[in-house]
Amino acid sequence: MKFEKVLIKTIAIVAVVFAVVSCDTNIDSVGSEIIGDVNFERDLYGAIPQAHSKKFKRVQTNGLPGNSLGVYNDPFYGQSVYSVLSQVVPENFSPDLGTNPVLDSVVLNLPYFSEVKTTTDAETNETINTYELDSVYGSSPIDITVYKSDYFLRDVDPSSTSGERQIYYSDDFSTFNDKAKAVELAKVFDFVPSNEELSLLIPDGEDEGTSEDVVKQNPRLRIVFPEDAKNLFGDLIIDNAKSPELSNINNFVNFFRGVYLVAEPVNGPGNLVYFNISAADITLYYTTEREDDSGGGGNSRSSKVIKKDLVKRHEELKLNFSNNVVNFIENTNTPDITVATDGENKGTVDADKNLYLKGGDGFIGVLDFFSKYVRVDDNGEYVVDENQNPIILENPTEDEKKKTELDFLRSRDWLINDASITLYIDQSTLGSGGDTEPERIYIYNLETGQVLADYDLDITENDGVPVKSVINHLERITRGSDGNGEFYKIRMTKHILDVLNGDIDNVKFGLSVSQNVNIKTLGNGIVADKDEIIPFSSVVSHEGTVLYGYGSQVPESKRLKLDIFYTKSKN
Repeated sequence: MKFEKVLIKTIAIVAVVFAVVSCDTNIDSVGSEIIGDVNFERDLYGAIPQAHSKKFKRVQTNGLPGNSLGVYNDPFYGQSVYSVLSQVVPENFSPDLGTNPVLDSVVLNLPYFSEVKTTTDAETNETINTYELDSVYGSSPIDITVYKSDYFLRDVDPSSTSGERQIYYSDDFSTFNDKAKAVELAKVFDFVPSNEELSLLIPDGEDEGTSEDVVKQNPRLRIVFPEDAKNLFGDLIIDNAKSPELSNINNFVNFFRGVYLVAEPVNGPGNLVYFNISAADITLYYTTEREDDSGGGGNSRSSKVIKKDLVKRHEELKLNFSNNVVNFIENTNTPDITVATDGENKGTVDADKNLYLKGGDGFIGVLDFFSKYVRVDDNGEYVVDENQNPIILENPTEDEKKKTELDFLRSRDWLINDASITLYIDQSTLGSGGDTEPERIYIYNLETGQVLADYDLDITENDGVPVKSVINHLERITRGSDGNGEFYKIRMTKHILDVLNGDIDNVKFGLSVSQNVNIKTLGNGIVADKDEIIPFSSVVSHEGTVLYGYGSQVPESKRLKLDIFYTKSKN
């Protein structure tokens, strides 16, 4: 018997190392030769959680790793319109604009995420760049209006006694929409993102008398402001270059409070662009005069001598999107998903039939394993069924609340080979999601927002591509031959081992969709007027899904449960 216990421990070490480090996806192969021994047998335990969906009234949308602009129509969750309010900051304060600066044009740039493939024309030897857009969804037109904002975005929350940063939420547009729309700067009708490279003509430089120079830019939303807006920037920026208003960031963001980009739906489903806000800018192109040896205070594009020791220069000054950037989300045509309106579970939906997950200010799931009470006899011994599993008490009396499912599992002398959740997609409710279904979902400690130990142990080679990251712990969606999603799988063996060994507390899990599982930053969400943790990777996601729940009306093969594969001694 002593030898057998030593052997079981040895098997446990080998199996855990093999399962965690190698991340083998074939559970049947783990220790297969040992399992075949007559003294051991393998089995499966299915833990059914307490589960529900939480509906956010609003979510924090400042401090995000990226921002969205446009219109997205989800076939199940309805339409979401994303707009952006942002402060802009000069790349140089108290800029030296030379002598007699004259503003030529003002251009807003929002570069898309894209990947370039470069080829060379065999005849002309010309370099040809072909771009593939990333994080662009939909191809139907929308309208975009750019406003100068008069709403001041604070850095610090005035109600905070410790100087905490001000939080802005997805629905704040309803509070200061009018102030944010102070002056219309430009409007683009029927906008559709294009993957075409931009070729821009600029004045020629030192090679005077030749054709205009050509500058190429990666695909982007590029808006040239009309004359009225250009003159406004001339009055506010060019004419005030040496004023206190342009001397530091605090003065400037109060003087020029930002720009508001508003998307509007047209006919059709629209399009949505997720972009890196740090690459966006408003560029002021101006002409100025400088002494020939004085250099340039701005970013010089070209120059020519206009008289002795005097040079005419074409320069530019950039206003970068920076400091405070807020995304607004306006939802319409949303499905009638009834949430609890009072009591302890206010703002939630029971997951008896379905578990709802939606990015932005949508839904997350809450999973609570092992906390249910089990039946024990008068001696405190566990009462088990014909499969030697505990009998779960769905509505225990106070006298019956003695031992939990976790107590039972910790009492077993089991070797845990693997633990995973398979979350099946309810296409009958979702309505044939296909490309609109999120590629990844994300699990985290609901109390702290931290990832599970299995996340940090996953060393998947990803080539810098987020969709390939952490795929052993958080598998990508598995799709059927029709392109519709079938299920997601989350492996959490190390976490369950730590819980059963008593190394960590048993906690509730948050479950969300994720635009990028590499983003572990956390924000605030409001559920039924209470603060909740929400991952930013969910906030920046626009897609949603509907998963099967745990109830009897769900087909048994698709019910929500935690599968624990284990080996035990027959003795």
